[in-house]
Formats: sequence, C-alpha cells, structure tokens
Amino acid sequence: MDGETGSRVTKSMVWGTFLIALGALMLLERLGVLAVPPATRLWPAILIALGVARFAEGRVGAGLTWMLAGGWLLACGFGWLGLTFGNSWPLLLVALGVGIVVRALRHERCRCACCAEASHV
Repeated sequence: MDGETGSRVTKSMVWGTFLIALGALMLLERLGVLAVPPATRLWPAILIALGVARFAEGRVGAGLTWMLAGGWLLACGFGWLGLTFGNSWPLLLVALGVGIVVRALRHERCRCACCAEASHV
C-alpha cells in the first residue's frame, strides 16, 4: 500500500469513527440515556476530528492546530474555566503558533494548493 492510499484509508477510518461516535451520542440522547448539549454548540468537534485526521496522517503540526482551535471554540461555547471569546481570543494565536512551530521542527511541508504550485516553478 503506497503512502497516498494509506493516507486515504486513515482518513476514512478517522471520519468513520467520528460519525459512529456522533451517531451513538445522538441516539443515546434521543433515548434519554445521556444529556447531550445542543448540537449547535458541538460543531467545534468537527475541527477536532479534522485535527485527529491530520495527526493520524503524520501531519502533527496541522493536527495540533486544528485540535487546539476546536478545543478553544468548545471551551468558549460552554464557558469552561470562565473562557469567553472576548477574554480568551489570544489562545487562538497560541494554537496557531504551536502548529507553526511544530511544523517547522518536524520539517512538515505545506500541502495547500498555493504552495504546491510555487514548488513546481
């Protein structure tokens, strides 16, 4: 199995597991077994799932950035530790900085279209 196929399989596994967990939570909430907060406040979990997928691909810096940003949004949305968007927005800068530093230390290359085009010139 080449790297690209392995990456696709990993992505599918992560997303499939995420959807299974999300569906199970919703089912348990509907059956009255769990008290799950409204889904409108849980949307940052998608960012965390993206981070887990990136992490599983070996893109540690990108994974950390997505997971930290999603965690920050969840914390602000639920008011954990007294965090609000107004008093904790610098944490988003910290999350971005952590990702950039980790990518640099691990010599991870950017995979966006603009950088891919620049490297072929």
